[in-house]
Amino acid sequence: MKRKEALKKEGKEAETDLNGNVIVPRYACVTSHTARRTGITNMYLSHKYTMLQMMHVSGHKTQKTFMDYIKLSSEEIADEIAAMSKKESEVW
Repeated sequence: MKRKEALKKEGKEAETDLNGNVIVPRYACVTSHTARRTGITNMYLSHKYTMLQMMHVSGHKTQKTFMDYIKLSSEEIADEIAAMSKKESEVW
């Protein structure tokens, strides 16, 4: 609704789907916060930085809030566990 009103103020007609929802290109939905969160998550998954370094970049004070922020999927968590198991088996 807000998107339709904003477009009307600009004198533009909103393109809608069959349900009346405004169709917006994906690039218009991505914000700087989305990019920031994705960047931090990719840093975590790269294993190139320590948790402390990433927390300084992201501005989180506790590890719990940092882990809640990066939002890993179930598959990513499983990959992390598999990678840790592999590293441990190489050590022993």
